[in-house]
Parts: sequence; structure tokens; C-alpha cells
Amino acid sequence: MLSHPMTRFRRALLIATLFAATAGAVSACGEEGISVASNEQRAAELFTERCSGCHTLSQAGTQGSTTNIRTREYKDGPNFNQRHVSRNCALYAIRNGGFSSGPMPQNIVTGEEAELLADFLAKYSKPEVVGGSQAAQDCPPAG
Repeated sequence: MLSHPMTRFRRALLIATLFAATAGAVSACGEEGISVASNEQRAAELFTERCSGCHTLSQAGTQGSTTNIRTREYKDGPNFNQRHVSRNCALYAIRNGGFSSGPMPQNIVTGEEAELLADFLAKYSKPEVVGGSQAAQDCPPAG
């Protein structure tokens, strides 16, 4: 038996302190945040809302894909910190559900949002460098 039982006030204070510490630690876990200019904020938010579950892009603060083949899942899409995508390729993938029979839904964004997202990806995905210059690979013209 305890020599000095804890009063109700102290018990409530202890519980509240533990709850606040746990909530603070959990909420800070895995957040990078969006790091782009204010005029590109909407595109980064779109990427975060629609693409972050399967794709990684540091400017949008997302970590949806894997770099370890042993922990890769079927839904993991390209890591855009490691792979470049042109505007036309991004539009093609958005409209057609990617380039393979993967789980990406067709038309995940449409219209102006698709154009905004494609421009954002073309700008911030890592450029491919072949022989000291940027590779000229592109998809069929978007139409």
C-alpha cells in the first residue's frame, strides 16, 4: 500500500501531462511539410492530397514510395526525388492511371488541377542526367 496516496488533483494532472506528451510526440512524427513558393502552394497541396499515399516528393513533404525493394508494396509509385517526369508524361499518367496496370486511378485530378499538378511535377521531380546533360525522354504529346 502507498504511504501517501495520490490526490485526485495530482492524478488528473499526471494523466493530462502524459496525454499531452504522447499527443505531441505522435503529431510530430513523419511531418516534413510543403516547401515551395506561395504561388505553387496549391499544386503542392494537390500532390499531398491526391498523390502522397503512393509517391514521394520532398517539396510537397510526402513519403509515399519506398527505395528498399524488400519493403516495396504493390501501391508504391515512383519516387519523384529520384525520378524525373516531364509535363506530358505527368499528364499522360494522370489521365491513364499511370504507365502500367498498377493501382493508380485514371483522372485522379482533371482540368486545370491536372495541368497545375503536371507543371509542378515537371519542375520539382529530379531531372535525369545522361552524359552530363538532361535527358530528352518525353511521352507522346498530351492531347
